[in-house]
Amino acid sequence: MGAHHVADNVSTLANPVVYPARYFSTDEAFTMKSAKIEMQFLGFFIAWIAVSTGVGCTLWNSGVWSDTELLAGINESSDEAKATTHTTHHNVSSLTHQSRDTISLAVEFRHVPSSVLGETMWRSIDETVFETGVRQAWLANGLRVGVLHDVNPPSDNGSQGKGKPLSDPINELFAGAKVLGGQADGREIIPLRPTRRHELPLAPALSGNTTVLLQDTGGLIGKAVESPQFLLAITAQKGTRQGQALLHLRPEIQHGAVRQKFISSDAAVRIQAGRERWELSDLNLAWTAQPGATLVIAPVAQPSESEPTFGLGRQMLRDSDHLVDDQHIVAFLQVEKP
Repeated sequence: MGAHHVADNVSTLANPVVYPARYFSTDEAFTMKSAKIEMQFLGFFIAWIAVSTGVGCTLWNSGVWSDTELLAGINESSDEAKATTHTTHHNVSSLTHQSRDTISLAVEFRHVPSSVLGETMWRSIDETVFETGVRQAWLANGLRVGVLHDVNPPSDNGSQGKGKPLSDPINELFAGAKVLGGQADGREIIPLRPTRRHELPLAPALSGNTTVLLQDTGGLIGKAVESPQFLLAITAQKGTRQGQALLHLRPEIQHGAVRQKFISSDAAVRIQAGRERWELSDLNLAWTAQPGATLVIAPVAQPSESEPTFGLGRQMLRDSDHLVDDQHIVAFLQVEKP
């Protein structure tokens, strides 16, 4: 009905009543002629608004930049309005999906008694994927690293076997362990953007001032640091094959209070907050992760010793809740299959 009123107004404004010029003086005739032109222009302008308003509403309702929170405050009870709101939400969501270049890293931690960390556990783990020198540097510091290969290899056509239940490689690893070793402490999916640094803590930070011992190529080094925490600095990039990823893992010990640093570049100056880093460069890993393979990081177990673990494995892979029962943290990292 509003459209008919607009059309009537446009018709009236576009065709005003014109009186003969003899009824007016020269100035009055000139004024009327100007008024006629102005009225015609105004009529065209109103007609343009009437047309563009309808088109503009259509673009706004279907546009991907609409905000559903703004629409939520409007009381629309019709089915058409509800459908419009749903469509708008769908369009907005399509712009916020995860980038196809993002690598999804599944991380899981388990508390395991030292009795489970022996050779029986490592029979299923491949340690030869890393160079001998790197493995020896980890072993010298009470840490052991290897890869647990996928227990569900794909078939010839590239898909998993149909009708067969998929096995969890971590549960398979702890199938013969005690109940404590088979309990997961949580699984988290971390999106890794290519070439961006991501910090993954492997254990809670220790409280107070602690002396951390590190065995490197120059011998044994000891540092007194405040609230140290063992973590991995991870950068990732896509591999050459489907589902493959190349991960660079640099172990660090962060310590001290959080401080702000001003970092300048040609474009701008930004503020970076963080703690002091003690980079353990001898332990750097480069892992070409195949689909379904799992990286395992665990303490070295020495059953014959009074303390079954030592070095960073004993100091940095335990938390305060499990010091009495001598349980340690085992970390599992797996690149999610696409």
